[in-house]
Amino acid sequence: MGESGSVGWMFDKKGYIVIDKSARTEDELFEIVTEAGADDLRDDGDNFEVITSPENFDVVLAAVKAAGVEPELAEVEWMPQTYVKLEGQEARQMLKLMEALEDHDDVQRVSANFRYRRS
Repeated sequence: MGESGSVGWMFDKKGYIVIDKSARTEDELFEIVTEAGADDLRDDGDNFEVITSPENFDVVLAAVKAAGVEPELAEVEWMPQTYVKLEGQEARQMLKLMEALEDHDDVQRVSANFRYRRS
């Protein structure tokens, strides 16, 4: 384990807004968020993910809500610059570690750079 902040260079602070795909089409949502200053719109399969700079987060969120769309999640968080893919036993172990860290009284927030595939 590293010291507090020892891997901070691997993450960027970003605004992150998750929107259910049934709320708007991708084209409609793209127009709404890019005009408000969002950096990116991603399709994660089930939802759309809007990525913004922390400075533009409130403006983009307000534009989404003004369009009648209620986000499933909206927050400024530390996002990894790159991801590591985990599968099988490695994924299960990492999820167990993440859960233990999140349950610890002294931990306020956990950020990670892995994606996993259930097997």
